[in-house]
Amino acid sequence: MEQVLEEEKPPGMTPFFRARNIEKYLELKKVFFKFEGASITGTQKDRISRLHIKRAKEQGFDTVAVATCGNYGASVSYYAALEGVKSVIATPSYYSGTRNQEIYENGATVMELNLKYEELLDYMKDKTRDENWYDCSPGSPNSAVDIMGYENIAYEIYNQLGHCPSYLAVPVGNGTTLSGIYSGFRKLYRKGMISNLPKLIASSTSLGNPVVYSWRRGLRRIQNLEPSVITETHVNEPLVSYRPTDGQKALNAIIESHGIAQAVTDEDMLRFSRIIEKLEYIQVMPASSSAMAAASHILSRKTQEHDVVVVLTGRGDLWTTR
Repeated sequence: MEQVLEEEKPPGMTPFFRARNIEKYLELKKVFFKFEGASITGTQKDRISRLHIKRAKEQGFDTVAVATCGNYGASVSYYAALEGVKSVIATPSYYSGTRNQEIYENGATVMELNLKYEELLDYMKDKTRDENWYDCSPGSPNSAVDIMGYENIAYEIYNQLGHCPSYLAVPVGNGTTLSGIYSGFRKLYRKGMISNLPKLIASSTSLGNPVVYSWRRGLRRIQNLEPSVITETHVNEPLVSYRPTDGQKALNAIIESHGIAQAVTDEDMLRFSRIIEKLEYIQVMPASSSAMAAASHILSRKTQEHDVVVVLTGRGDLWTTR
């Protein structure tokens, strides 16, 4: 794996374990959890935040900026403070997340703007150029770093499991995490280190995400949604989108892997979050538990032998960096 991982190494090596209690309760075959919630700020975003901060310093920037609804902002502001870099975190003013105070305490400048998240991405693209800030936002000119950072999840799963799983369940919002992990497995496959690629189970909200919408209609080109047809809640916020920045990459990966995109209700996200906490003793963000909900729905009908790795991208709200 040294050759595969020769690029910059972000935070990683998150816990990986077999969820035997979940298997028994849901009557599934082999289920493994990759718990990204064990990262310092509680989500997989730590993997890319530190890479962006390092790149920004190498390129001579003294300020990094990001458009976020909370988790990514907490991560960027934490690593920026750690490296002595200024950070500007832009959030939609309507968003009632729990992490703004944490972001302030990390020393960031917070811009609360009356914009939808997708509009905020466009605004920050112009703002960072005008102010000569490094843009960490999804879809920015620096976003290749995101794919590279999330590829490491695939490498870790390969090392921890010892082979490529039959199925890989990943929550989808912008589609970046799923795209990056799948890209990592494709690199392993091209190097001859694995003999198959995992079938993807892409979970998202039933209240609006173009990746699920497009896949369910058999489309090969992502079809973005009108803002009026999506409904954002405090549960589905990490997943809901009308214009995902890496939606096409995610859709391509699902199609190539012969995978499935599954919509999950808020009620099921909350239910599976509680099931995971009760049976496996980890607190998982409800949006992250959508991956387990989708895997349960799909794999309960499979009779052939298989294994599934469920990527739990974020922990519950009880832990913060402050």
